[in-house]
Amino acid sequence: MTFTIRRIATAALFAAVFFSCATKPAGTPIAPLTATTSEEAMQQLRARRDAFRGARTLMRVRTTTNGKTQSFRAQLIVQDARRMELIAYTPVGTTALHMRANGDEVSVDNRLEGKEWEGSAQDLARQFGFFGALKPAEMSMLILGLPTRDDAAYEATPAGLSRATIGDVVVTFDPPAFPAKNVVVVRGDDRVEIEHLETVSE
Repeated sequence: MTFTIRRIATAALFAAVFFSCATKPAGTPIAPLTATTSEEAMQQLRARRDAFRGARTLMRVRTTTNGKTQSFRAQLIVQDARRMELIAYTPVGTTALHMRANGDEVSVDNRLEGKEWEGSAQDLARQFGFFGALKPAEMSMLILGLPTRDDAAYEATPAGLSRATIGDVVVTFDPPAFPAKNVVVVRGDDRVEIEHLETVSE
């Protein structure tokens, strides 16, 4: 019995260490805003968006789509306003799913089910409604706390965005901050809750 418990504890410790090493993002911490008003914050955020040269973040994610809820850890890598990658992890730190997008082109490697998929951003939005009219890289930059498009409605505090509305997609940030800390994306019955554990610039 003692031997069995020791084996389980060792395996759990190994999985925790493996997961930590496999997913910890490498890069430079992102400095917070220095604004004193919401208007100044939006100016700084748009300047950061225009000068964006890449970032990555380790997240806890909970999604509810098509009546099904899933929770997992993931790493989001945003190269620029067109290119992104999302890597979802299993509980022991191995890759469960790897999504890549370049503008309107999207590919998904679902390693748990042994399936691959390629299509457009519109095809992806039909499967995961919370994207709405946003391309994957646009949604990714918004999740980081950057104002993705100027045709959206934004609310901000001196610390960062508090809310963004793009069509029927509503994104809330609690607390308002840049880089973002806790983000909720809602479109109809679809909902994504994100906790950023560590965000760095490339």
